[in-house]
This record gives sequence, C-alpha cells and structure tokens, in this order.
Amino acid sequence: MASSLPKPRPLASFLADERFSQEVKALLRGAAVETTHLGHRFISGEHLLIALITSNGPTGQGLREAGARAEQVRSRIEFIVPHDPPFLVPKEMNVGPRLIALLEDAAEVAEGLETHVEAPEIALALLHDREGIPSRVLDECRVNTRALIQRLHLLQQN
Repeated sequence: MASSLPKPRPLASFLADERFSQEVKALLRGAAVETTHLGHRFISGEHLLIALITSNGPTGQGLREAGARAEQVRSRIEFIVPHDPPFLVPKEMNVGPRLIALLEDAAEVAEGLETHVEAPEIALALLHDREGIPSRVLDECRVNTRALIQRLHLLQQN
C-alpha cells in the first residue's frame, strides 16, 4: 500500500474511472450504502468487505463459503468503528484514504496488465492489508482466509 495516504475523494470519481469493472463500481455503491447504514463518514475497506460478502458474484460466494457472514462482520465493525455524529457525515459520499490507496494500487496493477480491476483483486487487497480492519474482522470471525485466498487466486485466473 502507498506510504502516504491520500485525502478523501468523492465516490463519483471512482464510479467514472474506466480502470474499474462494472462489478467493482457496483460494489463501491454497495459499500456507500453500508457506510450510510453504519453512520460513518467515509467509505472504507470494511464497508467494501460487507458489499463483497453480500454480492451475488463468485467473489461473494467464495467469501461466504469460507465462513464470512455479513451480519457477523457488520456487528464486529460496529464494535470496532464508532458511529460518527450526524453533523460530521458529509452530504457527498467520499472514499477514505486507506481505501483510496488500495484502489489506486489495484488500478495501477490492472493498467499494467491492460485489464480492469475486478472483485477478486479487491478482496485479495483487503485480505493482504494485515493492518486493516477487514482482515482483522475476518480473522475474528474465524473465516478460513487461507482457503479464501486460494479461491480468489483461482478466480483471478479465469
């Protein structure tokens, strides 16, 4: 991940970015819904994790088969990350610094491969960020991350 974190950016800038697949853009919109639901200021990896778990695609299926449950993950996130006071929640939805760095890193790799960023790459990036809340929550929820990582690598190859 990038050494210095960027400033929050509007979600719209990522939705307009051609480097991200339509599935990833839908996941970001789902993460925005989770952010609002949890009363947080920025879309972060933990919100994207919930969106991934609840998605109908192969990545969501892989997460669920590895033991990830949206309600359990949401409950852990609510415990770890406090609600922001309503007056701090911006009207325009913004992506938080740590997630921006993760998305930009994934986009650079995809660009080099002349492809789009897909859901498995996003899930793997969340898992590999061992200091981030998503990997911590999955560990606390006893998700079989080793099997999940193998499954996500297989999805990348398809």
